[in-house]
Amino acid sequence: MYLKKITTIKNIGRFKSAGVGGGEYARFTLFYGGNGRGKTTLCAILRSLQRNDPTLIAERQTFQTTGGQSVKLLTDQGVLSFDGGSWKSHSAQVEIFDQSYVLENVHGGQHVELDQRRNVYRAVIGAPGVKIANELDAIDATITEKTTAIAAERKAVEQHIPKGMTVEKFVALAADPDVEMKLNGARSKLLAANNASAVASRKPLVEFSLPRLPNDLTAVLLETIDGVSAQATSKVKAQLDSHQFGDDGEEWLAKGVEHVSETCPFCAVSVSGNQLVEAYKGYFGAAYGSLKKRLADLRNEVAEGFGEAGILKAERALQDVADDAGFWKDYTSIRFVPPSLPELRKRMEAVGQAALEMLDAKIAAPLDAVPLSGSFEAAEMAWSETCDLVEKSNATVTADNALIASVKVSSGQSGKAAVEADVAGLELIKKRHTPPVSTLVDGYKKLIIEKAELVKGKDAKKAELDAYDKQVLADFEKGVNRYLTMFGASFRLTNCEKTYQGKAPQSVYCIDFDAGRVDVGGNAKPGEPSFASTMSAGDKSTLALAFFMAQLEKDTALNGKVVVYDDPFTSLDDFRREMTAKSIYRIGTGAAQTIVLSHDKYFLQAVANKIVCSHPTPMQISTTAGNSSIEPWDLEREVKEGYLQDHMKLIEFVAGSSGTAQEMRTLMRPLLEKYLRYRFPNSIPDGKWLGDMLGIIKADPNHPMTSHYAELDDINQYTAPFHHDPNTAFNPDEVLTYVKRTLAIVGGA
Repeated sequence: MYLKKITTIKNIGRFKSAGVGGGEYARFTLFYGGNGRGKTTLCAILRSLQRNDPTLIAERQTFQTTGGQSVKLLTDQGVLSFDGGSWKSHSAQVEIFDQSYVLENVHGGQHVELDQRRNVYRAVIGAPGVKIANELDAIDATITEKTTAIAAERKAVEQHIPKGMTVEKFVALAADPDVEMKLNGARSKLLAANNASAVASRKPLVEFSLPRLPNDLTAVLLETIDGVSAQATSKVKAQLDSHQFGDDGEEWLAKGVEHVSETCPFCAVSVSGNQLVEAYKGYFGAAYGSLKKRLADLRNEVAEGFGEAGILKAERALQDVADDAGFWKDYTSIRFVPPSLPELRKRMEAVGQAALEMLDAKIAAPLDAVPLSGSFEAAEMAWSETCDLVEKSNATVTADNALIASVKVSSGQSGKAAVEADVAGLELIKKRHTPPVSTLVDGYKKLIIEKAELVKGKDAKKAELDAYDKQVLADFEKGVNRYLTMFGASFRLTNCEKTYQGKAPQSVYCIDFDAGRVDVGGNAKPGEPSFASTMSAGDKSTLALAFFMAQLEKDTALNGKVVVYDDPFTSLDDFRREMTAKSIYRIGTGAAQTIVLSHDKYFLQAVANKIVCSHPTPMQISTTAGNSSIEPWDLEREVKEGYLQDHMKLIEFVAGSSGTAQEMRTLMRPLLEKYLRYRFPNSIPDGKWLGDMLGIIKADPNHPMTSHYAELDDINQYTAPFHHDPNTAFNPDEVLTYVKRTLAIVGGA
């Protein structure tokens, strides 16, 4: 950026409606202006442009005005304008050294505060370092967001944690695929502990059995008797049919055959040689009787085992073992599974009834084979399943009773606390890994991992910034010390490094004197040397300027910037004045433009004398009643030799370095006359004295010196007697006061 000209300033500070004269500004432009004329306002305008911060202008609204504020700056980028409370376009390519820079970056007068150390750090590290620092700040801001989110999630997780348990321990609980089974077991143990008396008195499981059908039932039902002729069988069947015997006919005949000898027991007729009787005897022989007995026995066995008495016996046995099993299932995981009582009765009745029906049919006709009925086969299959289930259950009794014995042992009250702890622990594991708690914990863990990654990235970025800063800050320290040496300062910068306080990086350093050291980053204890007690106003100003110039030296974008200095020289030291002017010029050769504002015209002359590559543009900020203007300025005429010498004598007298009150009492009036002639050649011609000049100023209400009229009149009346009679008595303190008032008008005080 290059500022060609300020064309408009309205309602800002002393510039109510600034008159702007002169042509375009040079690469080096020098503004002369006494205190309170508007130099600080110009710097505020340029800083507002640099930061695009309208408040810096808004807070300088001219007193007793209500109109809008406006600024127009003609630059190489076009017109940059401020209107309606904002910049229509702005430029950051401006660097400003003024009191605001000092307060923000170096010191606050008596102390170097944390914000100042942070600001100067960012100024020193330059654009590459600021980029890394901004990236670090962005990571840190994200970490802060994550930390806030983690705190919120942590509170949510804490709602599900028992008192005394940490979130970390709860989150770390590992999932257990068998937790439900283990929890059931632990709850059973706790139940046993709570019912220790009942557990101790309850008997273990016992095996029980169910009646089985006779093994030879099927064989007997199908059995026939060998040796019985087919003819005998035919005759017996025919006789039974002819006499219409029922189901008991064969049995009746069999009983009768037992009582036949030589005659019929019924009619006493001889039966000797009777073929029918012989057939009866062959049919109902000994084998027949044996079969009949076996059938009777089988029927009794089936009736006894599967009749009502047998069913009741089986039901009682099953009920006992089912009750025991039901009791123990509440305390341990036994495998014993008894069949159901209703199903037991149903199946026993069905198989018994089907077997008896077949046996009765066989008993009625023992020599006939009785095939298995469909109803029997189905009932017998169902009953076999029931018996198999009982056998399988009986096979678990030994192992189940071992578990039961363990329950009995562990059910003592002494183990209850441990069991309760097991239950609580397993319930926590289950809760930890069951939605919505598991979802909540997963979100919390995810945030923790994300934060850890961010912290890892932050550490890496800090390491990168540290490596960069180490060299940059060392170079900065060398640069500052070079300028301090150049300015003839009695102190040096040392131990310039970066540290962190409240996360944001800052620069800390020490100031070395010949006799000791002051730690600027520390807090001096009462009675110890400190920044406030060891640094004079001139030293502080010199340190600030050295900071600013060392910063500019490292600015790789300096060739595109406007560098502005507002009263950079405040010392009475001529050597320091010269070196400051020389440094401004040297740095200015690398900048796009350099603008120097000062109330000291001789300092501006010193700067102008160093410029050899071009001609500077001298301007002045003049004042009238309630308004300041910008206009061309004749620097050479302002600093003519006689005027310069008189001016310096007054300054040195005020400083106590040379001169006497007797000499100064007659020097003030001629200096003011020269000042007014040089400044207002058109309104105050040569040959006029101070009294005449006061008359001219008084006659013109708009004269730029109207605001100083009373002060000029006081000085004129005080000094007049000394010019008329050099022997007039005087008070040295009064002379000193009036010398200061004179310098306040012409500048340099």
